[in-house]
Amino acid sequence: MERFRQSLMLLVLLAVAAAIFPNFGSSPDLCFTAGSVTYQLAPNADFPDFRVRIDNGMPNPDLRVRVVDSAELADFSLVDDVGTPTRNVCATAGDLRTVKIVKPTDKSDVTINVGREIHESDFTLFVHSNRVTHFDAAALFALVQHVQTNHRVAAYR
Repeated sequence: MERFRQSLMLLVLLAVAAAIFPNFGSSPDLCFTAGSVTYQLAPNADFPDFRVRIDNGMPNPDLRVRVVDSAELADFSLVDDVGTPTRNVCATAGDLRTVKIVKPTDKSDVTINVGREIHESDFTLFVHSNRVTHFDAAALFALVQHVQTNHRVAAYR
């Protein structure tokens, strides 16, 4: 029941954020709030607070994300077929941290594997979107999960 509740809350939050922009590649405003920290995907940030590397060739990544075909099988779900919100989804009273997906050869704060065949996954993800790729959603969820698992407070460099 708790898993369903978490998935539903994430679904609503991210669906609203994802629905704002028809082209995610040019949009920096996909956000997710966990506690007092809001994480914003910022693909064009020169100095992001966090860098996430997707490297499926790495034998021991920080996290493994398995993409599934059904929301019922997922720990987290993102679906963006809702109406346009009336406010800025990245507005926050807490801390705002930027997140950028970097190349496999770049330095990163978190390295993840993303795929359908990962048997020892840390969490499962369902994405149904015309705007957000499963890599983008996986990077955002993985960073939040990694920060919470390590009991770290996101801090500026």
